[in-house]
Amino acid sequence: MAGLGVTQVVMGGRRFEMENLLTTQLPPAHLITSALVLAFFGDRMLFTRLAERGWDIPGGHVEPGEAPEQAARRELLEETGAVAGNLQLLATQRIGLLDDPPPDWRYPLPHGFQVFYVGSLDAEPAAFQPTSEALEARLFTPADASNLDWVQRNRWLYDVALADNRPSQPESRPT
Repeated sequence: MAGLGVTQVVMGGRRFEMENLLTTQLPPAHLITSALVLAFFGDRMLFTRLAERGWDIPGGHVEPGEAPEQAARRELLEETGAVAGNLQLLATQRIGLLDDPPPDWRYPLPHGFQVFYVGSLDAEPAAFQPTSEALEARLFTPADASNLDWVQRNRWLYDVALADNRPSQPESRPT
């Protein structure tokens, strides 16, 4: 497990502390609130354009009784029409609310986790059917993805996923 630092952010008028961790171990299940996927087809990464957030990675809330990987696969299908092959846990993001929770707060306290999976698509996604939440899905080359706000905000995660997705090169041997 490698920690990548702790930051404080303001979202929706509330202060949060976030810690990003590269890990292959899930946090306790009752603390996992959402699961997201960094899905690749070759060197292109799949993004979805969400009505509320613009271009983002597919993912969402883990439903009661659902395993995080199941949630990641379900959200990937719902938001992009794509089916993932093998998925591996890549990272977690610990999110702690620093302010008093509002009465309708439904997340674990003092913190919860988002989990990030990385994997490849077995086939190029079929034609995507837009929904009220997900308006579009598209594969982006690394050069094009670099311009997306999500990648700029999450460069650490994108770079690790991209490196993890690259096929290993045969070692060159002296002749």
